[in-house]
Amino acid sequence: MEPRPHLAPSVIIRSRAGGVYSLSFISAGKLLSGSLKGEVSLWDLHDQRPDATWKVSDETVLSLLALAKGQQCLSQGKDGRVGLWDVETQKASWEVGTGSCAFARLAVMPSSGGDPWESQASDVLFCSPLAEPHEIGVFDCRKATAPQQCSQLVLSAPIPCPGSTSPLSTGMCMDLSAAPALGPHALLATYESTACCLWDLRSPSEPLSSCYAGDPRSPAICSAMLWRKAWVACADGHISQVKLRLEGLEATRSSVRAAPAPYRQSTGQPVYKEDKQGVNAFAVRPDLRLVAAARWDRRVELFDAKTATSLGRLACHDGSVLCVTFDRQRGALAAGGEDGRIAAWGLFSETYTGPWSSDPEAAKFCGVLP
Repeated sequence: MEPRPHLAPSVIIRSRAGGVYSLSFISAGKLLSGSLKGEVSLWDLHDQRPDATWKVSDETVLSLLALAKGQQCLSQGKDGRVGLWDVETQKASWEVGTGSCAFARLAVMPSSGGDPWESQASDVLFCSPLAEPHEIGVFDCRKATAPQQCSQLVLSAPIPCPGSTSPLSTGMCMDLSAAPALGPHALLATYESTACCLWDLRSPSEPLSSCYAGDPRSPAICSAMLWRKAWVACADGHISQVKLRLEGLEATRSSVRAAPAPYRQSTGQPVYKEDKQGVNAFAVRPDLRLVAAARWDRRVELFDAKTATSLGRLACHDGSVLCVTFDRQRGALAAGGEDGRIAAWGLFSETYTGPWSSDPEAAKFCGVLP
């Protein structure tokens, strides 16, 4: 895909619930948003009005995830509560406490290894940090009316860091991602030190493999899963790539090539702010060809997944961009920020042909397999 000039959003909505921390499409033109004040809103992007708004938490809604083809959604609050909601009635089917006080978003693991959007809540596991933020709980939604913690993923020994003579603390868990390329039980956990651990949920005693994605002196913030690759973004703006193989993880020498962020001064000349290079969250388009980054610099950056190269940054917010998401049906992009604004684009939607499958030819076309 070729870079394109900066384009204005096709839709701009201002949420009355304040800053927007999480987004999830339930269908084309229907978008869920989670606010810093603990409210969830269901938006009709055509009318640019909410169809419904309801309270799910006393604190920030860290993540929202549509299930059952948009009929249900999971909410995760900063207060450690995870709930399952009927989108039509806004009623809770269950709520469970994880004890977490971290900012890491939960990961949903369908039993079949498929798309969570197509899965019923009764057929998934979810993983979340626990009260100790370096520990990860695995919750089984399949055996009871409410999920039960079935196992715990805890590192029993420090992960050796190349170039360091003393053990390093991995720090808190910063991001969790299902790794369906390696099976329905594979989970990638990214820790504050940039340590990445590949876990098999059936063998929770120790990770299958681990590596450091970047310099431990610059904390990891978030990660993105692209089938057999993962991108890890650090606070200094560096985005590393990690290869996922059955025999282990491998940090590559090539990093993702981001564009510098211009800011206009009174002279009209662009300058570059070195202190605003971080990424709050990634979203991967369901065909694995496009990656969006919610940046600290009030912009959304788009990347070509195959070449790991920036396609440009979109200006849309007056504050940090906190979340991004793609519509799996049309490939539309939406972003939410601390200014309470939701912006949506149809950029590159003409290149979207639907969710990616594991067909080898499609995988080579998208650049996720050699």
